[in-house]
Amino acid sequence: MSYRDLRNFTEMIRSLGFIRMVSMENFRTPNFNLVADILIWLIKRFDPEANIHEVYTSEQDRVLLIRSAAEFMALRANLILNTKRLYQADGFSVKELLKITNLLYQAQKANIDDEQSLNRIATDMIDINSHIEELKSSRQLATQVTTKGATIYESLGKEVELKEERYQSVNNFLEFSKVEKALKETIFSSKQNIENTKGFIENVAATESSLDSKIEKKKSELERNQKRLQTLKKVRPAFLEEFEKLEVELQMLYKDYINRTRCLSYLEQAQEENATAEQERMFKRQRETRKMMEELQLEDARKLMEDDESLDVLADNGTQKAVGRLRTATASRARLTTGRKRVYGGMNAEEDSNSLDSDSEFFLDDVDGEDSSILGSNDDLKGIASESKSEQSDDDF
Repeated sequence: MSYRDLRNFTEMIRSLGFIRMVSMENFRTPNFNLVADILIWLIKRFDPEANIHEVYTSEQDRVLLIRSAAEFMALRANLILNTKRLYQADGFSVKELLKITNLLYQAQKANIDDEQSLNRIATDMIDINSHIEELKSSRQLATQVTTKGATIYESLGKEVELKEERYQSVNNFLEFSKVEKALKETIFSSKQNIENTKGFIENVAATESSLDSKIEKKKSELERNQKRLQTLKKVRPAFLEEFEKLEVELQMLYKDYINRTRCLSYLEQAQEENATAEQERMFKRQRETRKMMEELQLEDARKLMEDDESLDVLADNGTQKAVGRLRTATASRARLTTGRKRVYGGMNAEEDSNSLDSDSEFFLDDVDGEDSSILGSNDDLKGIASESKSEQSDDDF
């Protein structure tokens, strides 16, 4: 719902003369009472004799109100209202109410324009109230002239045939016996018609009495049927109590269903959030582990380079035996370094906690006896270093 529609709706409803003030903030949240009052007032403004459901205390009454209002506007004004948006009673319902409001506002505006134009014409033109009777008589005369002209045209069209018959009747001699016979027949027929009318007049009282008896009979039947209807309304059906119990149970089950659905959707959302957070933590742990492994490899490489430099120094001093022992220790250490395995975090939380408890345990040895050999080689390195120092000190002395 746009700000422009809300503003237009409030201005139109204010110009139409709604009973209370309506602001744009009233439709920020669902407000069914205000929407129902506006809807009923607009329909009554459209047709004061409109028959709609005006009670909206319960859920069923609200549904009946929205349905009756939508049917009324569809039949009378040819307006299709979205009942779902009206039942929401928020900013989207204003778009549906704006259809009725715009129709009434345009009608009011057109009425005001017509009144202004009539007043302007009345002031500009001459008063014709005194000539109304003349206009009526002239219209009657015009209709009479047209009917008379039509009848004259038809009679003139028959003049060719009637002319010969008229000449024949004028030229023929009348016989008094035929004339007398025709007159007697007409008199007899007129007497019969008079007697029939008199008989009808005399039978009016009998027909009235028969009609009165029929009316009384129908009234008694109507009263009897009304009494029977009242007794049937008072009697409760056998299944009504069970129906009410089932209706209450259905409402409770519906509430339970709504609560469970909400809880299930919340738990699913929480599960998705936890899964994404756990995946992010696992990626972060793997990055940290990879970084530490790279640092350890760099440190080992640096130590190997230092050992090679120490070998070169000893070779310069002439200690061939120490050089051979150092090279053997360096080779064994290189084999050990290349034989180590990397350890990464698994998908299981327990395995990750056991594998990553200490930052120092990141490698596994392939051969069990290589640690002792390394320790031995380190001791040899220390002995060789001490011997080289002693030899250097003797030579210097």
